[in-house]
Amino acid sequence: MALQQERIKMSKILHLAMPTGIALVSCLLFSANSKAQDVSRVDMGVDYNYVRTNAPPGGCGCITLRGGDGWVAFNFTHSIAIVGQVSGQHAANIEGSGADLTWSSFLVGPRYSFTVTRRIVPFAQVLLGGAHATGSLAPDNIGIAGSSNAFAMTAGGGLDIGLRRHLAIRAAQIDYFLTRFSNGVNDRQNNLRLSAGIVLRF
Repeated sequence: MALQQERIKMSKILHLAMPTGIALVSCLLFSANSKAQDVSRVDMGVDYNYVRTNAPPGGCGCITLRGGDGWVAFNFTHSIAIVGQVSGQHAANIEGSGADLTWSSFLVGPRYSFTVTRRIVPFAQVLLGGAHATGSLAPDNIGIAGSSNAFAMTAGGGLDIGLRRHLAIRAAQIDYFLTRFSNGVNDRQNNLRLSAGIVLRF
């Protein structure tokens, strides 16, 4: 008799709990699905770049290059993405010497975004890859005068500000930009890169 009553109680509890559980699971799935739909799967952007470099060997010998970059990011979540970037910068008639230098880089790596509000999104990223230099100031290490390849990386972050659902501006980005071109001293250039541009979200 006690066992029968216990079974009836359990049956009543299950009958009450099941609809509640189903409703809860449905809410969670709906919420997760809504969030997934809010995440742009692919972001693309173009930026203007200002680069301050110590390309000449020894000390600073700093020069300024200007150019731009294009990038695409594949978003796994609101916060995590993988980014591929191609960039190019150029300096002509450096300090009146007639010398010139052009850099291009091909980089890939992770990005982590911090969503402050729906419109304000700071981020940090580290990209690794290679760089190519041409011009009268470029070292020769591939058998072509004034042409060189080297390891390159950037580490830094910036701030995107949303304007519309599919459009944002990159208000600012600051990167430490390392290149390892041969310079006869330490084969290392510690560069500062400042960027700003537009972002398209799909």
